[in-house]
This record gives sequence, C-alpha cells and structure tokens, in this order.
Amino acid sequence: MLKWLRMHWRRTLVIAVVTISLAVFIVLEIFSRGAAAIFNQAMAEQNMLRGTITAEKIIAHVTGDVDFTGLEWHDVEGRLILRVPEGHFYVRLWDVVTGNIKSTTLQELTLKDAEVSIHLADDMTVDFVRNSKDMQKVQTADEDWQQKVSLVGKSEEERKRIGEFHRRKRAEKMAKQWKNFDRSGKKIRMELKLEDCRLEVFYKDRHYLLSGVNVKTAINTAKRMEVEVNTGRFGGTMIGSNVNLKGTVDFQDSEVPIGDLQLSFVEVDPSSLGVGVKVHDKMTLDSHLTGPLNAIHGEGKLKMAELHIPGLYFQEVNGNISYDGEKIDFKDVTGKVYGGKLEAEGSYDLDTRYYTIHAVGRELQASQALPHSHLYCNVMVDMQFASKGSAKEATASGIFTSGDGRYRRIPIKRIKGAFRQSYHELQFYDVRIDFAGFSVATDALQIKDKKLRLGPIFVKDSSGKDISTLDLGRK
Repeated sequence: MLKWLRMHWRRTLVIAVVTISLAVFIVLEIFSRGAAAIFNQAMAEQNMLRGTITAEKIIAHVTGDVDFTGLEWHDVEGRLILRVPEGHFYVRLWDVVTGNIKSTTLQELTLKDAEVSIHLADDMTVDFVRNSKDMQKVQTADEDWQQKVSLVGKSEEERKRIGEFHRRKRAEKMAKQWKNFDRSGKKIRMELKLEDCRLEVFYKDRHYLLSGVNVKTAINTAKRMEVEVNTGRFGGTMIGSNVNLKGTVDFQDSEVPIGDLQLSFVEVDPSSLGVGVKVHDKMTLDSHLTGPLNAIHGEGKLKMAELHIPGLYFQEVNGNISYDGEKIDFKDVTGKVYGGKLEAEGSYDLDTRYYTIHAVGRELQASQALPHSHLYCNVMVDMQFASKGSAKEATASGIFTSGDGRYRRIPIKRIKGAFRQSYHELQFYDVRIDFAGFSVATDALQIKDKKLRLGPIFVKDSSGKDISTLDLGRK
C-alpha cells in the first residue's frame, strides 16, 4: 500500500484536493441557497445586539458576499431601533463552513440610506437607540428639564450643579433603557460603511441630527480603528453646513481608547449655540483632538468671512480655539471692523451655554460705522460680552475713546464714554466731548439702526463750569 502511494502520490493529491474543493463548493452552494435560514439562525444565536434582526430579502454568493434589503432591528420589547432599506455584508467563509460563527465572522458591513441613532455615554461607549421621533416622550423628560427648572438668575456654579444632577439622572435612566448593544469581551475586525445615511447622536445634553452621512471605518478592537466621516447639513444643538472627521482610535495600552482626530464643523450658525443675539453669519471650526475619548481635547482654528452684531460689522475674523470637553476657549481672534482692527478672546461653556468675550477695536472709522451721522474720527473700543445662556441674559458693555475729528463742521479733540447693552436696551453714560477750550457732556446718546442720535449736551468751560445747553440733534 505504501509502495502504491509512493508511485501514485500526485494522483492521490489531486483527488484529495478535488474532493475537498468539491465539498467546500457544495457547502458554499448550500450557504448561498439557504442564506436566509443561516442568517436567521446566526441572528438568533448572537448576543451583541439585543432583540431581533430580520431582513425581507437575503441574496448570498459563494464568495461570502451577502446583499440584503429591508433589514430591521427591534429591541426586546418589539420597538424599532434600526431599519436599513438596503445594504451588503461579507462574512468569513471558513466560519460559515465550520459553523463557528462569532463576532469576527462579519468582515464588512455597508448600510445604505439608513436612519441610525446612537447614544454616547460619558465614557464614549456606543449604544444604538430609537430615533427621536420614537423617543419623543423619553426625550421630553430627559432633555426639556431646563424648561421645568428655571435657571434665570442662578450663578454659573448653580447651573453646573443642576446640569450635572440632571445629566446623572438621565444617564442612570438611559443605562436601564438603552442597552441594545453590548460588545464586552468580544473582538470586532471589520470595515463599516454608511452611504447617504441620516445619523442622530445623543451625547450629554447635546443632540445632533446629521444628513447625507458617509462613513468609512476599518475597525480592529484589538489594535486600532481608522475612521473618515463626511456629512451634509446638520442640526439640533448646533446647526451648520457639514461635518468632516478623519483620524484614528487606538484600543491598545489603555482602558479608554485614545483618539487622534481632525474635526471640522463647517458654516455653523452661531445663534444655534445660544449666543443671545441673532447672529447668523457662518462660522467654521477646525480642530485637532487627541487623548482618551472620554476626555479628548485639542486646539484649532476659527474662521468667519463676516460677523454682524448690533452696532458692529466685522470682516475676515480668524482666531485660535482650544477644547477641553466642557468648554471652547477663543484666543488671538482678529478681524477687520469699520476700517480698523479687532482683537478678542473669550470662552464658551458647552453645557451651560455661558460665554464671555473681551474685545478691543482700534482705529475704527466713525463715518463707516455711522453713515450719514456727520461724525468723522477714529475710535478705540474696549468691550466685554457675556451671556448666561439666553437672549434676556446677554449683555455688552465697554468704553470708547476717539481721536481728533469733527461733527458736521465742529472740530472735535476727543470723544470718550461708556456704554452698556442688555435685552433690547442700549445706554451710553459718562460721555464727554472735548473741543478747543471747552467740553460737553451728556448721558443721552443713542445708536439705533446705524443712526446717531444726540440728546441735550451740557457745555462746560475749561474749568468744568456750565456755560449752556445745546441740542445738536436738531437740524
């Protein structure tokens, strides 16, 4: 027998290879024809996704590629979590042949035109949840607590304490209600793609809605993940044109994954951030974020082509930003304003929506800021802006000083004073205008609709003694 095998080993090897190949082909053919049954069995046996997963149609190929339509995922109570009109996945054939289906069997997954809702916990772990339409009652209880608890008049520390309390309660409630995905102890090695999907993200008290979402990821939870995200318009807590994200997440050598991400929010509407005034000029934020995902931080750039706020019109606004997970700091912000230059810095709290901004404008041209006012001089303005999260609690204040100039035909040596703006109210005080040999003072100076209005002014001599009262507002 051994002698015969030596003589015919090539023929024996060919027969063995053909037999094995035929057996594998038969198994794969059975797989392709019975894909629906195998899919249903695999979905019933898996324990990463709680609930039931079904599909209207499954078309499998002997290559391991599977196309599907009408895939639905319902939670354990029968409520819809995810519906995918069409998609594709690729499985590791040897696992299917041997019946050893596990978390790494799925090698590639593509979802097309799907509505995906995810919840990010404070430690950035992911869970798949029902969308906001289905979660309306829950969201009313969890997100609208600010409407039930008055924050007006409360200090920043009180707001933070109240916010942290409600976020903790909300997190506890979500932990009980939103446990649909659990990969603990399971490895994932796959490529995940989203094509023209709608993505909804819940994170802390923030809620984002993104359209036209395209995602490419290469996931290996034993090593790292590469991710690239591009979206269309987005809304919710922040409104803008599109979001771009690209980078890596390292799963090694740390309990919390480490991110290295380039993130851009393009053409953000500032009013959606609760700045307290109707500012709709588009703002772009580019940032480089690094560190543990639950404490990611970084720096970046701010860009605005134009910025209109009451009484001021800025151009080419650029600056640096830094992010620490709770607030965004703005530094070295510059811009052009009425022929002069702006320099500013500030901070915006993402949770309380508090913000403070300090800005200095130099060499502003009064004739550009106040056309048809007949006031000609350079002005320096030192301003403070602050808000406690609403228009009614937004304020602006500062001081201003001018150089030599004129009002109509009257030469002016200097104008100085202070102003304070609150909800629908702008006040000027301690206004003093110095002329050659005398000065005038008034508290009745107003700017409205880019027009300067002067009330009675009190003329004083060089020693400060009253001389007379004039009304330059009359023609």
